[in-house]
This record gives sequence, C-alpha cells and structure tokens, in this order.
Amino acid sequence: MRFGLFLPHVGVFGGVRRYLELGNAWRRMGHEVTLFHPDGTPPGWLEFHGATAPLATARGMASEVAICGDPHTYGAFREHRADLHLYYCVLLRDPGLARAIADREVLLAANSTALRSWVARRGRRPVLDGVGGIDADRFRPDPARRAESPVRILVNGRRSRPKKGTDLILAALRGLPRDPDFEVVLFDTQGPGSTEDPRTGVALPEFARYILGPTQQELVALYQSAHVFIAAERKAGWCNTALEAMACGCAVACTSSGTEDFARDGETAVRIPFRHPFFVRRAAARLLRDRTLRARLSAAGPAEARRWNWNDLALKLVAQLERPRGPGA
Repeated sequence: MRFGLFLPHVGVFGGVRRYLELGNAWRRMGHEVTLFHPDGTPPGWLEFHGATAPLATARGMASEVAICGDPHTYGAFREHRADLHLYYCVLLRDPGLARAIADREVLLAANSTALRSWVARRGRRPVLDGVGGIDADRFRPDPARRAESPVRILVNGRRSRPKKGTDLILAALRGLPRDPDFEVVLFDTQGPGSTEDPRTGVALPEFARYILGPTQQELVALYQSAHVFIAAERKAGWCNTALEAMACGCAVACTSSGTEDFARDGETAVRIPFRHPFFVRRAAARLLRDRTLRARLSAAGPAEARRWNWNDLALKLVAQLERPRGPGA
C-alpha cells in the first residue's frame, strides 16, 4: 500500500509518535509511506524511515490510504487523492471529529476501546480498531538502573496541558509522609505546543525536580530508574506514558483515562478511581509502602505492554483497510 500521513507538526506532542511509529512499521512491512506536515522536514527526535513532504504538496500527490487525526490538516487530507481516507481519533472530544463524522466518505478509527465505543455511538457507524501502541524493544526493563532507595516516583511534567494532571499529582504528593523516603522526578520537552517552562509558577517540593528535553534514550533510562509512575489524565485516548512506564517495569498508578485496555487494578496497575488529590495520594501511598505489590506490578507490566506493540497494530489496521466495504461502511 501507499500511505499518506497528515500531521500539523512533528514535535513530541499531540499523538505524533503514533504516526511515526506506525509509518516505520508499515515501511518494515514493505509499504510506501509519506508524511505530510507544514515544513516537510524529517522529525528530529525519533528516526522516521518513510518520506516526508511539505503539506502544500499533498494536493498534487496520491496515496492508497490517507490518514489524518487533527482539524488543522483536515482540508489538505481531504484534497489529497486517495482510495481510502481514514480519520484516526486519538482524543476524547476531538475537535476535528465532528467534521469527519459528517463526511460519510471518510472511514473512522480510534486508538482505545473506550474511545472506539464513544466514536461509534456518536458517529452511528463502524469504527476501525486502532487500539494499541508501544515499542517494547525500546521501552524495556533494566533493573540495574533502579536504585534500592529512595523510591523514585516519575511524573509527566507537561503542566501546559492541565488534562495531564501534573499539578494535581504534585498537590497529592505534597501531603504524603516521607516514610519510606521518596523523590519525584518530572519530565517535559519544550517545543511546538508547549513553549512555556513547566517550572514557572509552581513551587516544587524539596523532593521534586524536573528533567527537561530528554532524548528518547534518556527517557527510557528515566522509566527504567523509576519505581512508580503516576498518571492522572482526563480526556485521553491512549496514555502513551503510562504504558511506556509499565513496559520498563514501573509500578503504575493511573486514572482510567487512556489506560483501560492495559491497566487492570491490582493485576497490572493500581487504578485511581476518581481524579482528585485524595485518591491520587492514596494510590501513591499504597505503592510506596507495599514493596510486594510494587514488585508484582513491575513484573507484570512488560508482558502486558508487549501485547500492544506497533507492529501488531500496523498489521491489524492493514487487515481492516483491505476488507471489502459495502455502502455506508
């Protein structure tokens, strides 16, 4: 197949990894892949094995399958000549979804089971299974990086996006007694969509620090060095960071947003029932104090993550795209 992928940028934001990883998987399978975005330059933070081209050139080119997941490139996506146009929803209350639903010639897909059900109810038509996404070869355990003490809690530090829950988690952790001793490490990358310094306007506790702009190798090392990862997202489709942490052997505590497919309470994660500092604090305290639970979740996470790898997802999507389609499908 010839795939045309449409993105508003190629920074470390907004589901870009999904397109790069799927594009790479399709290239390994022998398909042709062109990534269209405004500048047309290759991404600088993750190697991409397909072609890249300026968004303005898409109208004069053709693909068998065109894929878009945002309102900013939707016009170019629909003007691009393709046998199939697929809108890949990756976000609850996606601002571009209404336009895609109204366009009956556009196929729909979603990146989690919960989001797929929500899109199907709203769109009243089938939604392709686009659930999954992890590079378990890159994100894998390395027990040698995990020190005995202090217990390290890792948190997505994207404070510019309140739905990530960073400030909520910090508020919860401020109220925890320091027994056992623990530290908090937050990470973020500044760039398109997140130009503010996340440390601005927050009084970090003495036991917390930021790491800004980690490379992919440094990000993996952070996960591998952490004992606990906490995610308190809302309106997520697929929580990449929670699964990446799980793949690296972190014990994960998370809300249900973007995690329901892989986070089973007491089996692969500790589920936070309500997105409130009290419940985040309770989950964190449980993981800090219960070394046996941490060890069990740490052991279960990598196997669970391998179920959701990019190659399997790429194959699954191709199989669905190759099916014959009747009117209105």
